Amino acid sequence: MLGDLRKKVAIVTGGASGIGTGICRALSEQGATVVVADLNEDGAKSLAGKLGQDGAKAEGFALDVTKRASITGVVDGVLSRFGQVDILVNDAGVIGAPGWWDRAEGSDEDWQMTFDVNVRGAVMMSEAVMPHMVERGYGKQINIASIASRRGGEAPFYCASKAAVANWTQSFAARLARHHINVNAICPGLIWTPMFERLAQQYSQYSWKSEYHGLSGRELFERMVKDWIPMQQEQTPEDIGKLAAFLASDDAKSITGQCMNVDGGIYMN
Repeated sequence: MLGDLRKKVAIVTGGASGIGTGICRALSEQGATVVVADLNEDGAKSLAGKLGQDGAKAEGFALDVTKRASITGVVDGVLSRFGQVDILVNDAGVIGAPGWWDRAEGSDEDWQMTFDVNVRGAVMMSEAVMPHMVERGYGKQINIASIASRRGGEAPFYCASKAAVANWTQSFAARLARHHINVNAICPGLIWTPMFERLAQQYSQYSWKSEYHGLSGRELFERMVKDWIPMQQEQTPEDIGKLAAFLASDDAKSITGQCMNVDGGIYMN
């Protein structure tokens, strides 16, 4: 089958909700053993249990990507339990520090947290699995960036962090290519997730577009889909998961250093 992931072991950070859940499900459907790693340990274990009900292999782990000890503990635990890590998906991310949705302007804390989680968290996770992948001469790494990395927006701290993820993806891909390790990024478009619901809350209060003011979260989201997306349809976590599953497979062995948009045509390059 296209995107066959049988006998592969995947770690998905931020896997317990939103886009991460769609990725975990897609990897599992293609046969991978999925490690759902998330700050929300209960959510990670719950999703792993649901995947296991379908006969798949899955386990949930608590993970804080801002703490190297937590990262090392998860990677060591996965290697001890399964003996290998074939796939890493860096999905864990934030738009800002707690309360960012009630601020008109970004704070120092917003800048710090977005880079700590979105950039340094992904880098440290990749560094943790890199020695194992290099030793085996095999690995697939997928970083979840955003169309916000392609264009400015109303949360510049978030946009800048995702632009850093996209650029770092290319740097890491060049470094690891000789070891037959593929490193790519996915840039999702507009997806209705708990994170976007908070973003809609912020936009409805502070957006520079007055026509967004006062709209409910879902109303604002649907207006943005209409205004931004040429195909006039929202994206889903499953859309991102399907591309992640392909990039994680040997069918994509010649694809590396790429940032692929899944956005209905918002950004065309």
